[in-house]
Amino acid sequence: MRRRALSLLAATLVVGVAAACASEPKPEPEPTGLSAGAACPELTEGGQQVVFGDEVGAELGGVVLGSGSTGVVLAHQAAGDVCQWLPYGRELIDRGYRVLAFDFLGSGVSLGNGVPMARQVEAAAAALRAEGAAKIVLVGASMGGSAVLAATPTLDPAAVAVVALSPPAGYGDADAAAATPKITVPVFYGVGEQETSFAESTRRLYETTPKTAARELVLAPSVAHGVSLVNPGTGDADLREKLAAFLTEHAPPA
Repeated sequence: MRRRALSLLAATLVVGVAAACASEPKPEPEPTGLSAGAACPELTEGGQQVVFGDEVGAELGGVVLGSGSTGVVLAHQAAGDVCQWLPYGRELIDRGYRVLAFDFLGSGVSLGNGVPMARQVEAAAAALRAEGAAKIVLVGASMGGSAVLAATPTLDPAAVAVVALSPPAGYGDADAAAATPKITVPVFYGVGEQETSFAESTRRLYETTPKTAARELVLAPSVAHGVSLVNPGTGDADLREKLAAFLTEHAPPA
């Protein structure tokens, strides 16, 4: 009798433990890789996380949104990240573009050091091509503007168009002033007239870009800087309209 009672007790304990385990929620799986734009989930919703940059010795994180065959690389300003460009990026998506917003090294989730910013832009363009973009547009603001200009002369295959908003002549290792005389593709420059030194540097970069490159300069009567010049709700209406026309002419969505 005693042995039977012990067996029943053991069986009861096993059933109880099993029931308790079944009632406990399963642990969430650990996230893998990088998660760019975690601070703005409403803007990254529906996007695809990408990690790239092995070829340049970095681990760069970004988000790809949209499905067009014309791809737009969005390069952020200093102290920015993926989230900075995405309000305007979502607008580009609605117009039919495929967009990659990424974090430069030292910003957001990207890992590594010692890789020139121009090389990071090149890696982003390659990553966007790998996701299905046949044509690439490079778009950068302030620091990112210097970086996309520095990357343009050596990007292979070449970009079909470049946009630089409020770019300094150089930022860190991105020497925009040395690159602009070598540019052969259409370039759109935008800046606020009241941005003082940025307005001066943008004019200088425009002037040193060959006329044969279908260059365009738009000066907005504003103190707005970089991304703020084009963001929905804060951007300059005339500059936004002219940028849209530039993209339609030189890099239409497809």
